[in-house]
Amino acid sequence: MPTARIAAGQSTPGQGWVAYGANGIYIDVDTTAARFTGSPVYVTSIGSTGGSQWNLVGPSAVYSATATRFRVYVQWKDGSALTPATAQSYGWFINWVGYDNP
Repeated sequence: MPTARIAAGQSTPGQGWVAYGANGIYIDVDTTAARFTGSPVYVTSIGSTGGSQWNLVGPSAVYSATATRFRVYVQWKDGSALTPATAQSYGWFINWVGYDNP
C-alpha cells in the first residue's frame, strides 16, 4: 500500500517565467524530484531576491496540478503590464509544499 508523501522546493529565481496575455506571466513548476505518484495538493508562495512580489495577485493559486508539475499565474494588483523580464530582474521564484496521499 502506498504511503503519504510530503515534499517541498522552489523554482530557480528569475527563471522559467512566460508571458501570458498583455498583463500577466506564468511559470510551470517542476516537482518531479518529489516522486509523487498520486494527485498532490500544492501550497505556494512567491519569493524574491530583489523585491516587489508584495504587489502581485495570483501566486497562491495553483493550476494544472499533476504529480510532476503545476502552473502559477501572476499579475500586478493594478493590472499594469508585467513581463518575464520583470520577474527575472526581481528574481521571483515559487516556493511550494506538496502533500500526496495516493
